[in-house]
Amino acid sequence: MSAGSDDTDEAGAGAPAEGARAALQRELYWAEEATPLGRMSTADVRNALHDFAALMRADERLAIPRGEPNLASISRSRRLLKLRLFRLMRPISWRYDRLLAEHAELTAALAERLQAAEAEVGRLREQLGEQAGPGS
Repeated sequence: MSAGSDDTDEAGAGAPAEGARAALQRELYWAEEATPLGRMSTADVRNALHDFAALMRADERLAIPRGEPNLASISRSRRLLKLRLFRLMRPISWRYDRLLAEHAELTAALAERLQAAEAEVGRLREQLGEQAGPGS
């Protein structure tokens, strides 16, 4: 009888652990979408930064940036109110669009320099391998 009660205790203790494991697996699955940046090559990062800088430069010139999610509303009156408030506050955020674009451009330039440094390191490794190869 005690063996049966041990089985139910283990099953009872295992159920919350399984729920926690399932929750952890679910969180890791959804977090996976946000992590492909670690697997990007230097050229991919540079291209993404160039695209982001271009988008910020374009948004800097627009009164209402493309895809602004905060302006959506079901009711027309609320949407118009949000639009008017956004237009009133837009001069404040223009500066940040410009700053973000400049930051992205500087980071893209850094990515280009990193790509050149990686190519140079690869060339030097090959050269070092050639020098060490015939003498070995």
